[in-house]
Amino acid sequence: MGKIVLIVCFLMSCVVMRAQDTTVFSNYEARIAVYFAECFSSDSDSVKKEKANAVFKTLEEALNFSGAFGYSFSKLKNISSVTSENGKVRIFTFGIALNSGDYIYYGFTLFNNGGDVKITRLIDGSENEQHPELSDMQAQNWFGAIYYEIRQVGEKNNPVYALCGWDGADMFINRKVLEQIKFDREGNPKFGGSFPNETSNGNRRLIFSFSEKVTMSLSYYKKLKMIVADHLNAPPQYKGNPRFLGPDMSFDGYYYKGGEWFYVPDVDVKIKNADFIAPLKRIPANIIPK
Repeated sequence: MGKIVLIVCFLMSCVVMRAQDTTVFSNYEARIAVYFAECFSSDSDSVKKEKANAVFKTLEEALNFSGAFGYSFSKLKNISSVTSENGKVRIFTFGIALNSGDYIYYGFTLFNNGGDVKITRLIDGSENEQHPELSDMQAQNWFGAIYYEIRQVGEKNNPVYALCGWDGADMFINRKVLEQIKFDREGNPKFGGSFPNETSNGNRRLIFSFSEKVTMSLSYYKKLKMIVADHLNAPPQYKGNPRFLGPDMSFDGYYYKGGEWFYVPDVDVKIKNADFIAPLKRIPANIIPK
C-alpha cells in the first residue's frame, strides 16, 4: 500500500511540475505576443527594432528555461520553429520589415547533446556581406532568413542539416535560401556548404532571387530524396534581372552524398503526384514580417 501511495504522489508531482512549466512558457508567449503587436502597429523603424529586440531577449529567457527544447511554443504565431528528425537541433527565426523595404532577422539555434542544450544567438550580418553566397558564416554574422524546413542529410555519426529559408530582401524581390548548417562538439553552429548550380561550383549557400509578385517552391521531395526548387527564368529582354524572375514550370534538384552537394538540372517531377505536396508548400503568411 505504501508503494502505491509513493507512486501516486510521484505521478501527481510530475503533473504539477509540468503544469507549472506550461504556465511559465505561456506567460513568455503572452509577453512576446504583446511586443509583436506593438512592433507591427508602429510606423517608426526605431520602435520596430526596440520591440523586436524585446522579443529576442524574452525568447532567449524562455529558451533557457528547463524543458524549452521540447515545448511546442505553438502560440508564437510570428516565430518559425523547425526541429531536425533526430531531435538534436531546433532553430527559431523571425524578422521585421523596415520602412525602406529592408528586413532584419533574429534567431537562435538549440543543440541538444543528450539533454545538455546549447543555445546560440544568431546575429543578422547580411548587410555586411557583399557576396553572401560565397562566404562561410558563423552565428555572429549569419545570413538572416526565416527557416521553414530542416532536413538531416549527412550521416548519423556526422550529421549535416539542410535548411530552406525565406528572405524578403526588399520592396521588389524576395529570396529563398538553401543553407547548410553543422555543429561542432560544443554545439556551435557553422553555416555554409559547397553547393553547385547551373553557373558555379563555388557557392557556400544558394540564394534564389525572384520577383516579389510571384512565389517559388524550395523544399525536400521525399520521393526523389533531394531538395527540389522551381527553376527561375525571365523574359529575354529582362534576362538576369531578379525583379522579373519567376518559376518557368521546370525544376532543379540538390542532394547531399559522401560529404558533397550535387546539382541535378531539369528534375522530372510529376506535379499531380501526391508526393509533391511538400515542395509546393509555402511559408505560413503569419510568419512573413509585416
